[in-house]
Amino acid sequence: MSEKTLLLWFSVISVILILWGVVFAVFGLDVLPIINRAVLLQWESALYGAIMIGWGSTLFFVGRAALRRGDRKLAKSLLLGIVVWLVIEAAFSARYGVWFNVGVDTVVLALFAVPLIAVLRSAQDG
Repeated sequence: MSEKTLLLWFSVISVILILWGVVFAVFGLDVLPIINRAVLLQWESALYGAIMIGWGSTLFFVGRAALRRGDRKLAKSLLLGIVVWLVIEAAFSARYGVWFNVGVDTVVLALFAVPLIAVLRSAQDG
C-alpha cells in the first residue's frame, strides 16, 4: 500500500477511536448493550486499566524513540496528545468532584512535559 493510503487508514481508525471516546466520556458506557449491569463497574475498571496499560506502553515506546532521536515533531505530537488526555480527564474529574485526580493529572502532565519540552527546546525537526 502507498504511504498515503496507510496514513489515511491509520487516521480514520484513530478518529473513530476518538469519537467513541467522546461518546463514552459524555454518555458513559450505559450506551452499550450490556445485559448483566451488575458487572458494569468491574468491566469499566478493567477497561480503564487496559486503556492505561496500552496508552502507557505507547508513551513508553514512542516517547523513548522521540527522546533518543531528539525528534521535535514527535515530541510535540506526544505532548499535544498528553495535554488533550489530561485536560479532558481533569475536566471530567472536576465535573464529578474527584478532585484528587485533578491534582494527579496536573502532576502527571508536568512530569511528562519536562523531557518533551526539553526536546522541543533543543532538537531539530525530525
